[in-house]
Amino acid sequence: MSHATDEDSRPYAFDPGTALGWQNIGLDGLGCFLRSVEAVLLHQGYGAADVARGLAAPLDLVRRGEWYGPMSEFPACTARWYLADIGEGHSQWPRVAELVSSGTPVVLMPDGHHWPGDDHEGKEHYHHHMVLAHRLDADGLHLLDTDAPAESGHRRVLPVDDGLRRSCTRYAVLERIDPPGGRRREDAATALVRPSLVPLAEDIAELRAFHGEVWSGARLPLLLAKGMDVWVLGDVQPQLFLLGHALAGSDDPRVAEVARAALAAAARAQKTGLLLLGLHRFRSEGVYAMTHEEIAVLADACEELLTAMCRYAGAGRPRVTGDGRRLVRRLRGEAQWCFGEGRPLPDLPFG
Repeated sequence: MSHATDEDSRPYAFDPGTALGWQNIGLDGLGCFLRSVEAVLLHQGYGAADVARGLAAPLDLVRRGEWYGPMSEFPACTARWYLADIGEGHSQWPRVAELVSSGTPVVLMPDGHHWPGDDHEGKEHYHHHMVLAHRLDADGLHLLDTDAPAESGHRRVLPVDDGLRRSCTRYAVLERIDPPGGRRREDAATALVRPSLVPLAEDIAELRAFHGEVWSGARLPLLLAKGMDVWVLGDVQPQLFLLGHALAGSDDPRVAEVARAALAAAARAQKTGLLLLGLHRFRSEGVYAMTHEEIAVLADACEELLTAMCRYAGAGRPRVTGDGRRLVRRLRGEAQWCFGEGRPLPDLPFG
């Protein structure tokens, strides 16, 4: 990553005034990982519209493949991950310190067992949050953290001690960052809509089968509920949100219709995800039932998006089927990635 003088003069920041769609909380549209990526791009001179077009990709809500970590390949950049085994985070600290000291920010996905202030500190080795480490000095490691108080600018400074070193089991560095302004709004629909048609239709079929046949709305094992939260807020919501903002402002009414439908679906996904966060605190049967119905509403919103996309593309609705098994595999994979503690999870059944 190059660091010109004008970049050095700009601080890394979580600034709701310049961030993409940040109205109330950091999870407005993007999760903690993508807010960190966004902060790096903004530091590189991107505007909010550049961020949307630089991170938006054809939809793949349930995600194909066996990588259960965050989306890492974007039009504007690549996030390269470095992973250590549980208990081996200290082995990665020297490289993290070297990168940050040299001016290269690092996205940390710390081991909560060692992370100061984590709900699981001293208990479980969960990886369920990400921060941007952007400076290292005598005061400690300077971080941007969506969970830090807004009045402090969502900033934290942690002393460098053994716990911090041990927490560094996972980190990512952004590579191949394109200069801002390289993607035109007029090209976004061509690049994003048609390649999304079949995957979105398949994902809707998975959602409907999951709602109607796989999960009854009964209480879930806690780690499975947490895995669903990670999937909805970290994957589904951001993809829809980025698509909507990448296409927003188009003079073509068909593209504008797609943008509105994508943002409406993103809002439904956020509601589903925030309900899931409520499950973690209250463990209420009623909240599970509400979330179950939100899955159906989310599928309906995605159906409206697909209809708008087909209208733009002049295409019929793809004929697809789904049985919910791919979504179940994704949810269990997300739970394993974040909460597996380096060993296989027990069976996580749906009621």
